[in-house]
Amino acid sequence: MNEEIPAWAIELIKQVERLNEKIPNHIEWVERNLFDHEKRLRMLERRMWIVAGAAGVIGAIGASVWQVV
Repeated sequence: MNEEIPAWAIELIKQVERLNEKIPNHIEWVERNLFDHEKRLRMLERRMWIVAGAAGVIGAIGASVWQVV
């Protein structure tokens, strides 16, 4: 009863082992990229609110100047 493992099964096991070694590195890469994207989105949101505030101030100044004229 000597059952040998087929060559395709051995190759499949090797491929799975290689993938298992790569998973921790891939998880770290994903976490790093998520943090980077979140940081970029927060920066864009901050700039958007600065531009919106500046537009509001300029609009208020323009309206007050228009009332005087």
